[in-house]
Amino acid sequence: MPLSESPMGLALVVCDTIIEDKTTGKKTLVGLFDRVQTLKLPCAHPAMSILVTLTGGRGDYPAEVICRHTETDEVTFSAKGKVTLRDPRQVVDLVFRLNGVRFKHAGMHWVQFLADDMPIMMRPLFISLREKGKDGKDEKKDEPGHIGN
Repeated sequence: MPLSESPMGLALVVCDTIIEDKTTGKKTLVGLFDRVQTLKLPCAHPAMSILVTLTGGRGDYPAEVICRHTETDEVTFSAKGKVTLRDPRQVVDLVFRLNGVRFKHAGMHWVQFLADDMPIMMRPLFISLREKGKDGKDEKKDEPGHIGN
């Protein structure tokens, strides 16, 4: 395919859930985040969604979201799909829904989107350990980005 018609990334967003209106096709992103706090590792994030927005391409492309731990290069999760762009002016949203994602390591992870095995865009996702309060309880259990373990 000509380079000028390869997909171009407009957005890569990680959130808790994506609500799609069946009538209008509009999407509502709920609980956007770029970090996860946990009391222990490994931990499991119960559910997350990833929105990828593309334009500029023409044709059918295999698509993949892949997350790797920066230090170990270990794959934390991946999800595959397919995208069709009929015209380079078209804007297409892809939604990846993931359940029970397990993080083994703290630190920075890269969430990357590939189309036709070519990297299109990426963003960091940070996993951090949090200590319990003096009384041994998790004082911040209701904060965004928290996984209660």
